[in-house]
Amino acid sequence: MIRAELSKLASLPATWTTLAWTLAANVLLTFVIAVGDTPVAYSRAGFIVFGVLATCSEYTGGQIRTTLTVMPRRVRQLAAKHAALAVVTLPAALAVALSGPSITLAVLGTPVDFWQVAEVTAYLTLLTLVSAAVGVLLRHTLAGVGLLLGCLFVAAPFLHEYLPDDMVTLVVSTPVLLIVAAVFHRRRDA
Repeated sequence: MIRAELSKLASLPATWTTLAWTLAANVLLTFVIAVGDTPVAYSRAGFIVFGVLATCSEYTGGQIRTTLTVMPRRVRQLAAKHAALAVVTLPAALAVALSGPSITLAVLGTPVDFWQVAEVTAYLTLLTLVSAAVGVLLRHTLAGVGLLLGCLFVAAPFLHEYLPDDMVTLVVSTPVLLIVAAVFHRRRDA
């Protein structure tokens, strides 16, 4: 099942376009801003779009019916989809997480903090999985992207003092949203 989901994900042109533009934007922002992890803060948008696109693309054209006919166990199919998404996202997140520190190392001589690189990689991967879960719940790309970008860039700065750290929030919310998405995916019509 994971191989089939990887094949579907790899065959989507939006997968490679979104990841390439996200990496390019991160590199460009690193050159322009060259301060801390600010470029990664904006690159989160690319991972949100990628996660939502990965799950909503099948609903747009009705391919979800074919998928569910071939793989009728919906929870297993969704778990395979999220596992395939994590497999593709991890190296992309690592590339984004390494690009900024590598450029600042080359330009400014600032050493690379590998613990921070690992944390950013995990953060971007979890953010992509949360985005995929929201995509499953909403089944509409624009609604999912709009909701998540609004939460990330509009609501979160206002609520930042009341919420725990971003990583803690993601670690707690990711499994909850994945379970809720699986329950809804199992009970709804295609």
